[in-house]
Amino acid sequence: MINTYLLCGGPSSEHDIALRSALNISKNLDKEKYNLKIVYIDKKGRFSKAFDFIDTKDEFNLVKTCKENILESISDFLLELKDKDKDKTIIIPCVHGTYGEDGTIQGFLDAIDVAYIGNGLLSSSVCMDKVTANDIFEKNKLKQARYLYAKEESFDENFAKKCEEYIKFPMIVKPSANGSSVGVNKAENIEDILKFGKEALKYDEKILIEEAIIGQEVEIAIIGDNDLKASKPGAYVTDHTFLDYDAKYFDKGTKEMLPYPMDEKLEKDLKEFAKKCYKACGCQGFARVDVFLKDDEFYINEINTFPGFTPTSFFARLCKISFGLDFQNILDMLIDEGFKTFQKRRFK
Repeated sequence: MINTYLLCGGPSSEHDIALRSALNISKNLDKEKYNLKIVYIDKKGRFSKAFDFIDTKDEFNLVKTCKENILESISDFLLELKDKDKDKTIIIPCVHGTYGEDGTIQGFLDAIDVAYIGNGLLSSSVCMDKVTANDIFEKNKLKQARYLYAKEESFDENFAKKCEEYIKFPMIVKPSANGSSVGVNKAENIEDILKFGKEALKYDEKILIEEAIIGQEVEIAIIGDNDLKASKPGAYVTDHTFLDYDAKYFDKGTKEMLPYPMDEKLEKDLKEFAKKCYKACGCQGFARVDVFLKDDEFYINEINTFPGFTPTSFFARLCKISFGLDFQNILDMLIDEGFKTFQKRRFK
């Protein structure tokens, strides 16, 4: 049996979505292979005591009381792992957004020398910070929207005018590091940039202004390190100008297309483009690559290093239609990849 610890929740704005993902993971893990324990992380970053699988339909049943002292709560987690065989113990860090996808939890797990699934510290932090990722895409000559960025101290009307001159309206205004399209808005004029920029700064210290690519956003699931598997594309088709938070989670007019129909040659080129973006950011294990398609041209949007695993999320469903794997098999594959990566990076 493999000792498997599912971390869930976390202090980001995607806390509730992480719980939904964790519940779905816990229901689909093969209980014959994995001795599953769940650890809830609250919005202050405190760890709960490890607890057994809960057969529930409500993800909020995973919410547990945590010790007031964050150091004591993490100490309990370390004691839980203390006598476990490292070759038979793995962590599933199901914490979306900041803390979970920005390299924080990965750095912690690296420091205590334990295996986990998915991307490591570097690729997680690079992809979470969209400004850094955009700089890397640009360096690797991977086509993307024109962009500029600013910190709070340099965000003013002069910066907005530079955006107007270089990028042109309409533009997308977003926090550099956040997820689920939270704090993302479309600007049609300088007043919008100033208004939406202030909103975006509530979520991160940097804001990113990008050219609005008016095309179809498609998503590709990728698994692996060197030998990469890329899925067929999937897409949400919406009347919204871009796939914002409301379009993703609340608009009943948003339609799913799994797979998204595409010419065979174009689909092949899209998969290769997605793999290049994945490799450029040093991704490992798995990720979801989001690409804009406009006039048969590809523009990288972003890479999600721990995409949603809810029942309606695209990643696992794309793997199923592309590779013929059910969610249980996908989790087996991700855990296998996690152990392989651990052997490469573990302390000798």
